[in-house]
This record gives sequence, structure tokens and C-alpha cells, in this order.
Amino acid sequence: MDFPISQDQLDEYRRRHRPHLPHHHPEGYGHGPALYQGRSTIDIKEYEKLFNSETGMPLRCPRTDGIFGPCILFKNINLAEIKWEGSCMIIVPSAAQPPVLYVQDGSNPPESIQPIALETVYRSTFWRFDLSFPMDYSKEKTISYRVNNVGPQYSFTIPAQQTQLRWCFWSCNGWSLSVKEEDKQKLGGDNVVWDDLLEKHRTFPFHLMVGGGDQLYADEVWALKVLQPWLAIKKKSDARDAPFTDEMERQVDTFYFIHYVKRFFFDNRMGEAITTIPYAFIIDDHDIFDGWGSYPARLQESNVFQGIKRLAFKYWLLFQAQTTYDRSRADGYFGGTGFTWLKAFGPYTAMLGIDTRFERSIGSIVTKEAYDEIFWRLQNQLSPYCRHLIVYTGVPIIYPRLTLIEGGFSFLKKINLIKLPIFQKDGAFASILNQFGEPELLDDLNDHWTATVHMQERKEFVLRLQDLARAKNLRVTFVAGDVHCCGAGRFASQNPEISAIENDNRYMVQIISSAIVNIPPPNAVIRGVHYTAKLYNLNDKTNEKMFKLFKTDVNGQSPPNNNTKLLARRNFSTFVENHETGALTINIHVQRDTNVGTVPYSITIPKLVAESGKA
Repeated sequence: MDFPISQDQLDEYRRRHRPHLPHHHPEGYGHGPALYQGRSTIDIKEYEKLFNSETGMPLRCPRTDGIFGPCILFKNINLAEIKWEGSCMIIVPSAAQPPVLYVQDGSNPPESIQPIALETVYRSTFWRFDLSFPMDYSKEKTISYRVNNVGPQYSFTIPAQQTQLRWCFWSCNGWSLSVKEEDKQKLGGDNVVWDDLLEKHRTFPFHLMVGGGDQLYADEVWALKVLQPWLAIKKKSDARDAPFTDEMERQVDTFYFIHYVKRFFFDNRMGEAITTIPYAFIIDDHDIFDGWGSYPARLQESNVFQGIKRLAFKYWLLFQAQTTYDRSRADGYFGGTGFTWLKAFGPYTAMLGIDTRFERSIGSIVTKEAYDEIFWRLQNQLSPYCRHLIVYTGVPIIYPRLTLIEGGFSFLKKINLIKLPIFQKDGAFASILNQFGEPELLDDLNDHWTATVHMQERKEFVLRLQDLARAKNLRVTFVAGDVHCCGAGRFASQNPEISAIENDNRYMVQIISSAIVNIPPPNAVIRGVHYTAKLYNLNDKTNEKMFKLFKTDVNGQSPPNNNTKLLARRNFSTFVENHETGALTINIHVQRDTNVGTVPYSITIPKLVAESGKA
């Protein structure tokens, strides 16, 4: 393996691990559904092409019983009761009997679990089974499960109390609309990086995978015919006030439901992974549509934008959070009106997944009310033994400045110079205006924490985290995707009396890991971003910079243009606790230029050992 595992754990796992299944085995990866006989690529545009419009029965389905799923969500590790908690979700034709999940905890007899009906849409019912398993002291458990006690048996692994916890992170699981088919094929298609992740999981299973946003790309919502008249409205106030009609509601709702069914359960590796690796997902713009939250108020507050947002979150909650608007607070989601989560991942690590989209506007990423609730929970709900807080955001908090490009776009908009194809996005030239009459890349620039409009909010957030780290003696680490390249940076103290990063509560690393599928930006774009990757001061006590992590490329040569701080290749990352030192070891696994496998780039994040009297 190219992430660190203790020899005792490796020997124990090899003694009890099931036989290796080749890629073409009918049971697929970890008994996942995606390689069943008869599965083929389909293009789903309307509900009736996938389901019988009268009975609701699927016309095509990975399983012979008409069930879509299952998928396993990680909820929390209950430290008071020493239990792993999660849930399993499946979609069943509404005319069928309520399903039963048969679960086997290690060598114990199978147990039947009854479900909760979350919601019924299009004659399909979302059923959720709540799961809870006691954790063994020293040995991991394989949890096996089967729907209705028929069909395939699935399994996933939960950690022991003394396990080095292992998890992976990925983001951007899809293609931007501008990417050409030939460019996809040059990268090896959808599955090169996923195959490497799943092979690692089969060799030594992950306890969790975190999706950092853009788990699917819903940008095609704007191709719906019912939205074209609205896009054609010239007067801005008329577009803002135009109604989100019943027909818009019907077609947009159908679009998101079908898009999710296709991306979760048909011909993609994520559909395999969610049956055998418990997941925790945050949302980013493409889960709604490209640039959501970073458009002018006339668009963000329009009836049409708000109607699309409501339906996009409806299905994000059902598929990605296994809950609903009404149930979300009882299921642990919080933060103003949004859906942030805080999860204990063992006694030493906590994870904060921030919703940076539901309440987002061009002026703020997260509302004051949501920040206050986040920090109340961090103050009152973390384990007293917690030494690492992992903060997940869709877009990196530490990233090179984009103010030069941002200023250029503002100038072009001001002088109405609108026809120059001067910037490249996702490998293809883009027109200067998008379908909303805004500069094509301005929403991407406004998305960044380092955009001028968000810099003060960013500073205040980081300073509050510094106070938390000092008060609770824990290390804060940021993890994010979105930008279709990989790298790492850090905040650190400028206090000369703090001699080592182990003693610096201001030392916070940013891991940047994306995309697992989407195309990297052109090297010219990375070169431009590198130009602004300098040492900056957050204030008079803290500075920030990017690491020179990529001194060699995946082929052993110098990276393009000697860009050592960001590498424009597809990737995912892995995380492992070191119980002896209290450190986290992180590897960013970068796709090889041969399109087979990945190369790891390693970062070690020490626990915080505070020096008394120094701040």
C-alpha cells in the first residue's frame, strides 16, 4: 500500500480478508451493484424512459427486483456508547411491499431491520434503514447486509476502538459541459482514478469516504426546454420577477431525480463505492448548477433560481444526506437554514462538513447565524480527547490570489467588452458571457474564499478557528476540491518565539484534491495561478503560503513550467491516523500520465502540543 498501515493491522486483515475478485467478476467490486449482468450505458432524459409511467416499475434496473441501491451513509461514532452509527438507503417501487434489510454483524446471526419511508416521488419510495453497531476493542468488523434476504450480499468495514482510522477524499465526479469526448478519452475516461481508489479499498478497506462536492454535475438543467423562454428575457427586472411555473417545477424535479438515479446507480464507480464504503458528502455548486451562489442578486433572488435551488437540495438531501428538509435537523444537519454536519470519527478526530451553498450570496459564503452555531457546537460537542479537526469546504480556503484575473473581468464588464474568447475553462475556449449575461468565469472567481468580496469573512473564520485550536489544544486542517488540480498550503504563526509547528496553534494545512473525474485546467492557467502563489499575511500574527509539493511530476520529471505548488492532474487523497505520534499522514494520489494507477505525494500533519504562555 502507498498509505501507512501498521503491520499488526495488515496481518490481521490478511488473515480474515475475503478472496480477491478480479475486475470482471460478476460480483464486482466489494459485491457492489455496478457490474451486474445486463447493465449497459443508457442516456436518461425523461422519467418515462427509465420507469413505467403507470406502475412506477423500473424499465431498466441494476437489480432484478426493481430496487435501486443500496448506499451506505456514515453518521457518527457514538463515543458515549462506543457504537458506529449510519444508515442504508434504497429506492423501491411504491407498489411493492416495504423492504427489510438483513444485517450480519461479524459472526452474529443476521438481524432484520425495518425501514423509515423518507419520501415518495414518481411512484418510487426512498426507504432508509438506521444502523448501529458496537465497536470491538481491537479488531475491525465486516458488516454484511442484504435487501429482503435475496439477491447479492454487500459488505462494509467499521473500525475498532484501537484502529488507525482510514478514510479517503475526492471531489468533482463528473464532466463539465464544455469537455469534448476526445479530451475525456485522452485522460482514460471516467474510471482511471476511481479504479485506483477501489483497488486500494479492496486491498485494505477504507472506513469512510468523504465527497467534497460536485458528486454529480447537474449543469444540464439549463438545457430543459421549459427554461429557455426565461433565459431569453432581456430585461433584468422581468427575469427576476418571472414566476417559477408549475411546468418548470415538474420538469426540473424530474431532471434532478433522473440525474441522481443515473449517476448513483448506473455505470459509474461511485455507484460501486457507495455500497461498500460508508460516505459523508458536502455540497458544491455543480450539485445544483455551475456557479450557484456567486451570481448577482437579481439572479440569485429570482423566482427561477430559487425554485431550482429548492429542488436541487431536495434531491441532495434524499440521495446524499439520506434525509429530507423536515427531518434534517433531527438527523444532525444544522447551520442557519443550511445543512452543515459535525461528526466524531473516533475519539481523536472530528470532521466538520460546511454547507457553503444553501445560504450563499455574492456577498457572503456562510451567514453569521450559521457560523455562530458551528462554533457553539465545536465548543460544546467535541470529544475532550479530540486532537484533529478536519474542516471540509467545497472551495479551498488557502489558494493563490485571483485578484488580477478578477479585476480584469470587472473591467471588461464595465466597458461592455463582451466578445473576446480570452480565457480557457476546462480545456476549451469559452465566450466572455454565459447564458445569464454575466462574464463566463466571474462566478468561478467569486466562488473563491480569496476573492476580494470574501477576504474579510475568510479572515474572521480563520481567526475564530485559531482561538478554538488554542483553547482546545487541537489541530485544524482544511480539505477541499473544486479547482480540478491538487496541492497543499498552510497558515502559520509569525511569532519567532514559537520554534516548531508542533507548538503552533495557527499552523493549519490546506489539502486541495480534485478532480476524480473532471478534466484538469490547462497548464497555462496553472502557470498564471502560480504567479500569484506567494507569501501573504493574514494579519500581523499569521502568514500563509502554498507548499512546493510537486518537485517532480508523476513521471519523475520536472512538472510543467516548474509549477511545483499545483499539479494539473486528476487525483484523490487518503488519510490515516498515527496513534503513536498523534499525527495524520495524508497522501494525494495523482493519476499517472500512462492513465494507469496513481503516484502518492505525502504530507504529515502533527498534533498540536501547546507551549505554555506563547500565543
